[in-house]
Amino acid sequence: MKMRIFLLAMWLMPMGMARSSTPDIVSVKGVNVFEQTIRAVELLGGIDRFVKPGNKVGILVNSDFREKGAYVDPEVVIAAIKMAFDAGAADIVFLQPINPEYWTRTPLEPEYRELIARTREIKENQFPAVFSEEVFVKIPEVEGAVSAKDLELVKELFEVDAFINIPIAKHHATTILTNSMKNLMGLNTRASNVKFHLDGPSRNDPEFLAQCIADLYLVRRPDLIISDVTYCVVTNGPDGPGEVVSPQMVVAGNDPVALDTYCALQIGFLPEDVLTIQKAFEIGLGEKDLSKLNVLEVYYE
Repeated sequence: MKMRIFLLAMWLMPMGMARSSTPDIVSVKGVNVFEQTIRAVELLGGIDRFVKPGNKVGILVNSDFREKGAYVDPEVVIAAIKMAFDAGAADIVFLQPINPEYWTRTPLEPEYRELIARTREIKENQFPAVFSEEVFVKIPEVEGAVSAKDLELVKELFEVDAFINIPIAKHHATTILTNSMKNLMGLNTRASNVKFHLDGPSRNDPEFLAQCIADLYLVRRPDLIISDVTYCVVTNGPDGPGEVVSPQMVVAGNDPVALDTYCALQIGFLPEDVLTIQKAFEIGLGEKDLSKLNVLEVYYE
């Protein structure tokens, strides 16, 4: 296997603007999802930038769907836990449980079965999760939030040293795009998610829901985002089945606004139509103008 650069996205930056030495976003295109994931993180500065020896690592994965194109390819997740353990992580906890059948969707499962077994998960956060003091914590107010309040979130989110968010970029009936920001709703109890959907001026009010999702990112920002943009449902989401596109990309970064903007474009959505991007930008969560960023795109073959 070898990696060759097919495009250095310097065209995204105006002439005369200095590029940072570390990319803001790395996109690796190819057909080997496991290796693409590892390369994406390496080019972002390496897993050691995010996970230190002895760390407790929390991972949130969008895995709880049956239709291909609606769930994260398990090879992305296996690559992430391998990198974290290799970096010296002492404990890896999935902040939402993963069905054992999920791992069998990749031929890599037998090879990495023992590695997967070294992780643990918060079984009580299975949708629809109900609040208990042992597992969840109540957060009445979020500093800087516009709409979200009275949250109930997984307690271990606040106990991990490193937080890795692993979404899939795909369609959502209400928010248009679900990716790095929408994925954090997986940290909520059902009661909190219901508030996001029902406490606005109308049921499933798009503006209110998008603002709550953006506000949620203020609670605990992921240290690393690895987004699956390999095979994605672009209609009838988030469950599918629906029309799919196949950009064959794994995208890594830690700016949710920039990453969701980039991923939206890859699957054919206009970022200006995605309210979560606009709301998050307004409260200072990141940059939506990709021309101001260092975006590195490579091909892995």
